[in-house]
Amino acid sequence: MDREKEISEIMDFVERYKESMASQMVVSRLLGDKGAKVNEETIDKLRNRIVNAAEDDLEACYYIIK
Repeated sequence: MDREKEISEIMDFVERYKESMASQMVVSRLLGDKGAKVNEETIDKLRNRIVNAAEDDLEACYYIIK
């Protein structure tokens, strides 16, 4: 799958479902903060970090949201 499409779908999911366990798992995996609340600040950090994420991390996060 196209990397940009994966990133877009992951970000869209996290923004829509901030309270979901899947969103918390994505944030935990990409930001390394298991206790982080998913809020606008966290989403901004995620947006900056996800573009440089390793392919295996990106694929894992995509699998989590699907």
